This record gives sequence, structure tokens and C-alpha cells, in this order.
Amino acid sequence: MTKLSHQSQDHLERALQTDDPSEKDFYVRQVIQAEGVDHLPIEPAEE
Repeated sequence: MTKLSHQSQDHLERALQTDDPSEKDFYVRQVIQAEGVDHLPIEPAEE
């Protein structure tokens, strides 16, 4: 696993500090967008 950037770490710290769910969502989404998640499948796996 790679280390998160300082900005991403800051966003996650802010998400932990706030009680507002929409604000938590904002910070977490910022990290996901900034760090990229290339390994997730586009289509859900078929069973």
C-alpha cells in the first residue's frame, strides 16, 4: 500500500473530526478522487 499524500491525510483527519455526515462524505470523496482507485471493477462481479 502506498503512503497517502499530506493533503489526503489532512482530509481524513478532518473527516474524523466532524460530526456532519455530508462533510465527512466530502472529505472522504476528496481522498478517493485524489489518490485514485484504479483497481476497482467497472462492472459488479457476476455470481
